[in-house]
Amino acid sequence: MKPERILTVEASDSLNFLLHVHNYAKQEKHCFPYIPGNPWNLQEQSILRPLLQQLWNETLSAPTYPSLPIDHQKDIFRPLFCDERSFESCLDTFYSWWGNMAGQMAIERFIGDDGYNSLYTLFQLTDKEQLKIHLLYEDNILGSSIIGDQLVITLKETMIQEEMINTIQNRLSK
Repeated sequence: MKPERILTVEASDSLNFLLHVHNYAKQEKHCFPYIPGNPWNLQEQSILRPLLQQLWNETLSAPTYPSLPIDHQKDIFRPLFCDERSFESCLDTFYSWWGNMAGQMAIERFIGDDGYNSLYTLFQLTDKEQLKIHLLYEDNILGSSIIGDQLVITLKETMIQEEMINTIQNRLSK
């Protein structure tokens, strides 16, 4: 009997939270979240950037981490912040957006049925038994775009179906 092949497509809490922290650190008006006044104390840039990349790659390489709610991984993400109050405030702000219709649900619905059908067809053409595709809300991949059976794709990369398929095929062939 042949093992069941499984394709999962989701907007990862962990990876999108890391992107959220990264964008906040940039403090650019066109990036979400832009919060004037810098209410959160993040590590200085020389520590933050490598730490974001390290946490990204560690999260992506652990099969269950990208799918776990951040509440179950707080110890992993705390070092990004200088104090507990900043971490909890950032987490609250992230979840107030992520947990409603404008956040995770909107990102997962963005691809649409045609996109999901294309992803499934593409998956069927691979030799992978499992593939988990993680969707990002913005066009910034902070570390590896694929580790093992975990692949990252941004919403911008899904806008044109042919480009989405080419991007995924290129990442899978690495």
